[in-house]
Order: sequence, then structure tokens, then C-alpha cells
Amino acid sequence: MIKKIFQNVNFWQFLGKVVPTSILVISKEGNIIFRNSVFNNLIKSNHDNLSHYMSKDSLERFNEDIVQTTLHRKIISNNLRLQKTTDESLYFTYYLFSLGSKYALILVDNTHIHNKNTMLNNIINTVPDPIFVKDNKHRFMYVNQAFLDSLDCKREDALRKSDIDFFSKEESKVFYRLDRKTFKSEKTTINEEKLTSKKYGPLIVSTKKSVFKTAAGNKILVGISHNITEIKKAREALKKHAKELKERVKERTKELEEKKNDLEQAVEKLKNLNSDLDCFAHICCHELKEPLRTISSFSTLALRDYEEKKAEGVVECLKIIKDGTSRMNKLINSVLEYSTNGLRTNSMKFFSANDMISEVLSMLSVQIQEKSATISCDTLPIIYADRLQVIQLFQNLITNAIKFNKYPKTPFINITSNIKDTFVEFQIKDNGIGIPKEYHKEIFLPFKRFHSRNEGSSYGIGLNLCKKIVENHGGSIKVSSQEDVGTTFKFMLPTQAIA
Repeated sequence: MIKKIFQNVNFWQFLGKVVPTSILVISKEGNIIFRNSVFNNLIKSNHDNLSHYMSKDSLERFNEDIVQTTLHRKIISNNLRLQKTTDESLYFTYYLFSLGSKYALILVDNTHIHNKNTMLNNIINTVPDPIFVKDNKHRFMYVNQAFLDSLDCKREDALRKSDIDFFSKEESKVFYRLDRKTFKSEKTTINEEKLTSKKYGPLIVSTKKSVFKTAAGNKILVGISHNITEIKKAREALKKHAKELKERVKERTKELEEKKNDLEQAVEKLKNLNSDLDCFAHICCHELKEPLRTISSFSTLALRDYEEKKAEGVVECLKIIKDGTSRMNKLINSVLEYSTNGLRTNSMKFFSANDMISEVLSMLSVQIQEKSATISCDTLPIIYADRLQVIQLFQNLITNAIKFNKYPKTPFINITSNIKDTFVEFQIKDNGIGIPKEYHKEIFLPFKRFHSRNEGSSYGIGLNLCKKIVENHGGSIKVSSQEDVGTTFKFMLPTQAIA
């Protein structure tokens, strides 16, 4: 009874009106006897023969299903693509029923799903790494374009095949063993695998494999391989280079150790020579001062005697001798100070720069009063230095600022400071006669005279000593000056212990 109902055309016409699915009744030749509104809304065409909407391949497969359902009187299910327009297709899963001389079709629209699958397939095919899917019998169910390129074959030649069809027996055994391990554990694995590609030759790939289950409960293996051949070569080359570099560093270290020993010996010799030189200079200076004192004493006595006798020519000569011995004595004192001041920072400590300046100004009080000098000083920071050396530094610079000044100007000196990280920059600015621009680079060289005698006596030892003191504390000193305007010295001293 039920069978007769299903073979009745009227039943399918009724069903087509009440279900939201495309339903057709066709003749053996494919002529459409009945179509419901759902199909009409999808296809939007009034052509009377179903073959009009099919491609040649689809029509051949559909005709085979017609034969099968006629012979075996069973429901046939398959996929079908119908051409809606010249550039648009619809994809269905159909169920074919035999009604004797006619046939009923239930068409389930899968176009949306098909388009999603197509888009996903296109995306996967753009991935540059080979991607594959294997069934539990290790046959390829799906491969992307990169995989086909590596095998240098077409898709239809790869599907339903296994590794042995493309790789050597030894390589295939390794792939099979690793695949079985992944199937068994059902955990994601990453392995380095060696293979020989028909297109690219021997390769080393890193393959990530995972196991999934289909809707039917069957296990499938999904893998993606990344070519690391060049990376492995680069790593090996880098490893080799690192080994060679290590050997070279070892050899170079040995050479440097030998040179270091030589340098330490040279430094020790230089220290001894410097010590001997300091001692020699000290002795020479003291020995030179004795005859100078004799010359100065007798020239003073003679000068007093000839002044009473009013021998002007002799008096003038004696004054020149006395002036020369005085300048010679100053030079010897400078050399003695320069040679005996080893500038060793053995007495480094924290102290107030303001207290130190007060002490310097007290020492220079006579010169300050004689020249009516004005000295202004900001609030200065605590510094970490050798106090005696810093006193010498400020004393030399302030003395020069007072000394080298032209009447009717009265000396004006301004002392400021500026903290910079672990150092403080001091600035001593005066309004003196200035230093010619061409001498700015030579100002700190020893035994250089930049002023005439009537402007003051200077042999440059004091400024060279200032430079040594500053550098001995890890700082630097520089000068900026303009003639008849003034001079500014800037130098750095530490505010904390030097590492």
C-alpha cells in the first residue's frame, strides 16, 4: 500500500507543495512533468528538460543512476550540479525514486556548503607548504597544490595512492612508522623527515601531523610539511663557523694574553723610568735653585751699591739680571711642581665644593685685594675627588683670571656648576684679556707662553697641570675665549666614586 503511494505522481505533486525542498517528477527522457515552487525559485528557468541544466559529465552520471534505480528498484543518492545561468551553478544532493515509467527527485540544496568548501579549498591551495590528508589505510584522501607540485603530478594521480607510490621503499617505511605512531597516540607530532622530491631532489622537511575523526567515526591524519633544507644547511654552516670562530678567539685570546704581559712589563718599565725622571728633575731643580739664589743675592747687593753710586748703566744691567733670575726661579718652581705632583688619587673623598672655594679664596686674598677683584659663586655641590688636587686646580684657574686683566678693568670672576649624571660641570668665567683663537688648541700644552711679559708671566705649566688633574678624575676640560672680552673654562669632576 505504502509502495503504491510512493509510486503515485499525485503524491509527489502534493508533497512538493508542502515541503520546503525542491521536488521534481521527470520522464525517462528527462522531461520535467512536475516541478514545485521551491525548485522554480532556485533555478528561475522554465525549460522542460532536466538535461538542459546539466553538464555532460553530470548528465552521464545521472543517466547511470536512472538505470540503476530502474533495475534494482532502490533509492539512489548522489551529488548533482545544475547550471542556473552561464556563470552560476547550483549544487544539490539528490535522492532518486523510480515510479515505474517516471522518476521522482528530491533535491537538497548544498550550494552554500559547496561554496564554503570551494573557498576553503582555494585558500589551502594558496599555502606554499604541502598539506595532505590520509585515511587509516595511509592513502591520500586530499592534497593541496603545493603537495602536488612537490610530487610533480596531477591531483587524480595522487588521490587513493600511498607513500610507496611516490617515494623510495626506505623513505616510505619511515613515513608509515611515524604515521602509525600518530594514529595510535592520537596526539599531534612534529618530526624531521628526509625525502626525495621528483621536482626538488633530496629535502629535509618538518612535518606536523594530527589525527581527527570524521562524522562516521573514522580516523584521518592531517599533515603539513615545511621545507627546512636551507635552514638545516645554514645551521650546519653556522655551527661550523662558530667552531672556527671559537678556535680563532682562543688563538687571539692567547695572543692578547702574551701582548698583555708584554704591555704590563712595558708599563712597569715606564713607571720606573718616570720615577727616575721625576727624581732627576727634582734633583736638577734643587741644584739649579742654589746658583740662582747666589746670583740673585749678589746682584741685589751690587744693585744697592751701584744705586748709591748712581751708576745708571750698571744698575740697569743688574736689574735685568735680577729680573731674569726671578723669572728663572719661577720656571724652576713650576718644573719642580710639575715633576713632583704625581697626580695620584689616593685621597679621594666626598667634600663640599663651596668649602673648598672658600679655602682657595682665602689663600688668594692678597691678590684679590691688590686687583680689587670681584668673585661670585653659586651654591656648589658635594664632589668626590682628591681635595688637594682640586684646590690646586681652582687656585691655578682663579689666579690666571685675576692676573690676566687690563687696567682700567677690574677682574670679575663667576663660578657656576651644573650636575650631569654622575659628574658636575664647573664653569669659571672671567672678563680678562682673553686668549687668541689660534692658541685655543694649544692652551693646555706645557711650556707655552700666550701673553707678553707686561701682561703677566705664564709658561703654561699651570694649565697643563689643570688638565692632568681633571683627566685624572675621569673628566675633561675645555676653553672658550674672546680677546678683550674674557675666557671661560669648563671642566667635569665626579660626584660619586668612579667604578
